[in-house]
Amino acid sequence: MPEDTSFLKKYKPFKDFDDTDIQAMNELSILKPYKKDEQVFAEETRGDSMYIVKSGSVKILKVVKNQENTIAVLKAGEFFGEMALLDGQPRSATVKAIEPSDCLVITDKAYLKMRGDRPKTALKLMDIIIRVLSNRLRQANKNLEVISFWIE
Repeated sequence: MPEDTSFLKKYKPFKDFDDTDIQAMNELSILKPYKKDEQVFAEETRGDSMYIVKSGSVKILKVVKNQENTIAVLKAGEFFGEMALLDGQPRSATVKAIEPSDCLVITDKAYLKMRGDRPKTALKLMDIIIRVLSNRLRQANKNLEVISFWIE
């Protein structure tokens, strides 16, 4: 049975999705539940999917000097793991559910199918990913600027 992804339209990044885009997402995504504190994936493992939080929240964790640090908390309508669709490299961080959470999973194979079958939707999804990655990079640059100020 296809997944119901109509919830995406109420979140800003997906505001331009129309019924055709939602139908494509319905056909190509899987809903996966996670329990509180359950790991979604671990840093350095093979990346082959992106995730969109439908409900609940997750934390992005990075180990620095043997200490686990939360670098972001993502809530409904936000996504993570998207770099796997772009480069197929190992995961750059660990992700765990903070509370019971449902995530929409889009595998690299499903995305490639979307590119062939529904290229307009695939392009819209890629535009969303690029915009969010750009904003995240800008924020990381600002954070680095602040950190370098304190280190000098």
